[in-house]
Amino acid sequence: MAASHFRKLDEEGRALHDSWEHIARIVFLVTALSGIVWAVVSGIRWAAHHASHAVVHLSELGVLGALGMLAVLALGGAIRVVLARRPAWKDAEGDGMDVALHNYHVTYDDRGDDPSVRYERPAFALAGRKAAATVVSLGTGASGGLEAPSVLIAEGLSAGFARIMRVRSEHELRTYQLAGIAGAVATLLNAPFSAALFATEVVYGDRIIYRKLAYALWAGVIAYILSNRVRGYHPLFEAPSHPPVYTLGEYGAATAVALAVSVPLALGFAWAVGRARMLAERLGSYGPIYACLGIGCVALLLQYAAGVSPSHVLGMGEETIAAILRRDAAVSVWWVLTLTLVGKVLTTGLSISAGHSVGLLIPTMYLGGVSGALVAVVMNAVGATSLDPALFAVVGISSSLVAVIGVPISAVALVLEVFGSTFGPPAILACGVTYLVTLRIKVYATERVVVGPPAAETDPGPP
Repeated sequence: MAASHFRKLDEEGRALHDSWEHIARIVFLVTALSGIVWAVVSGIRWAAHHASHAVVHLSELGVLGALGMLAVLALGGAIRVVLARRPAWKDAEGDGMDVALHNYHVTYDDRGDDPSVRYERPAFALAGRKAAATVVSLGTGASGGLEAPSVLIAEGLSAGFARIMRVRSEHELRTYQLAGIAGAVATLLNAPFSAALFATEVVYGDRIIYRKLAYALWAGVIAYILSNRVRGYHPLFEAPSHPPVYTLGEYGAATAVALAVSVPLALGFAWAVGRARMLAERLGSYGPIYACLGIGCVALLLQYAAGVSPSHVLGMGEETIAAILRRDAAVSVWWVLTLTLVGKVLTTGLSISAGHSVGLLIPTMYLGGVSGALVAVVMNAVGATSLDPALFAVVGISSSLVAVIGVPISAVALVLEVFGSTFGPPAILACGVTYLVTLRIKVYATERVVVGPPAAETDPGPP
C-alpha cells in the first residue's frame, strides 16, 4: 500500500517524500534547523530590546541624558555610514524582506531541480551581517520592527544549513527556507500557526503550498516549545476580555476602520517608504547621521512639548500597543494617540532613510493599532458611540497587516491565536474588506510575483 502511494508522487513529492526514511530525515533536519534559528533570533531579540530600552531610559535623565540619547543615535548613523561603503553590507540595510523573497524565488528561475543558484549567494555571512546590522539599528534607538530582518536572517541560516547538509534538491531547499522563516517569526510572535501561515503567504502570495506548510507548522511549534521552556510563556500581547456577540454598529465601525484607516495606511505607508528612500539619496554619504539626529529630535520634541514618552516613537513600539490593549489612561486621549501616530511615522521614515536594518511588520501593526484606537476614541468623544478602543486596536492591527503586507489568512490567525476567538468576527470582516480593496497595493517589490509554484507543487498528479 505504501509503495503504491510513493509511486504516484509528482516531481516535488519524489524530491521530498519518496520514502518514509526521507520524510523522517526532513523532519529531523527541520527540527535541528528550527533550534538554530530560534537560538539566533532569541539572542538578537534580547540584545536589541535591552539596548533599545537603555537608549530610551537616557531621555529620563534630564538634559545630559537627552544629549546622550542623541549621541547614541548619531553613533548608529555613523556606523551605517561606514557599512554603506562596503558593498558586502548592501543587502543588510533596510528591512530585508525583498532580499529574502528574492533568495527564495531564485531557484525557480533555472530549469531542473538544482539548488546551486542559491548556494552561490551568501548564506551564513548574509545572516551574520544582517544580525549585526539589526542589533546596531534597533539597539541605538531606530524605529522599526525585528520580524522582517529576522526573515532574512532565517533564510540565510536555512540556505547555509541546507548546503552543509548537502541538500541536492531545490524543492527540499525551499522547504528548509520556509521552515526557517516560520521558526523565526514564531520565535518573535509566540504564535506558531500564524507564523507558518505568514511564511507561506508572504512567499507565495495568493497561494498556500500545503506540503511545505506542514513543515513550516512543525518549525513554528519547535520554536514555540523552546521559547516557552527556556523563557516561560510570554504572549506577544495580552488582550482584554470582550463578549463574543457584537452589535451592528461595531461591525460597521470595523468596516470603517478597514476603509478609512487601513487602506489609506497602505497607500500612505507605500508612499512614505518611497519618499524615505528618495530622502536617503538626497542626504548624501553622511545622511544616516542627519536622519538619526532627526529621529532623536522628534522624540525629544514630543517628550518636552507634550509629555509623550520617547518609548512611543523609538524602538519597536510593542509597549504602546500593549498599553492601548490594557486601556492605559496615558494613551486613551485623542491628542496623545495622534501625536504618537505622527511621531512614529516620522521616526520610522527617518530610520528607513538612514538605511537602518529595521522591519515594517511591527510599525504596520503599531500604526494600525493606534489608528484603530484613535477612531474609537474620537467617535466616543463626539458622543456618537461607546466603542472599545482596545477592540478597534485589534481590528486595526489585523487589517493593516493585510493592507500593507497582503497576508489575510495569517492576519486573521494572529488575532485568533494571540487575542482570542472572541475578537475574530470583526477582524475577519475588516481583513476581508481590506484585502479586496488593496489587492494592487504592495510595499515589497518581490511579493505576489507570479514565479510559480509550477504544476509539480500544485497538481497532486494522477489518481
